[in-house]
Amino acid sequence: MQPLTIRHSRPMAITFVGLGALIALVSVLTSSWVTVVAGVVLLALGILQLVNPAVRIDAHEVRMCNPLGMTLRRLPISEPRDLVVDGTQLLHVPTGKRAASLGFGVHRPDVEALRRVVPVVPRG
Repeated sequence: MQPLTIRHSRPMAITFVGLGALIALVSVLTSSWVTVVAGVVLLALGILQLVNPAVRIDAHEVRMCNPLGMTLRRLPISEPRDLVVDGTQLLHVPTGKRAASLGFGVHRPDVEALRRVVPVVPRG
């Protein structure tokens, strides 16, 4: 199985970058130092979401990552059938656990590429 990367939503990350920069700039101009920090944090979050993936699927494991790039959870897999897509959820079949959410906060083209490799549970 080819390694797959599911990135964070581009529009959401770009919005965080824009809002963070705007808040930080306006806060510096008005000398509101507490909100400068909030703007910088939002700016950093947006940049980290643009750079780091949300989920990495390798030949032998699925890794869920936070925006800092640190692995939050690992699930072992031996073949693509160990994972299924059920609506907006990526499920780990051997344990029955949810591996990742594929809804609002992820990059749509990456989810479509995953759906071509991993079985999809039929709805209806």
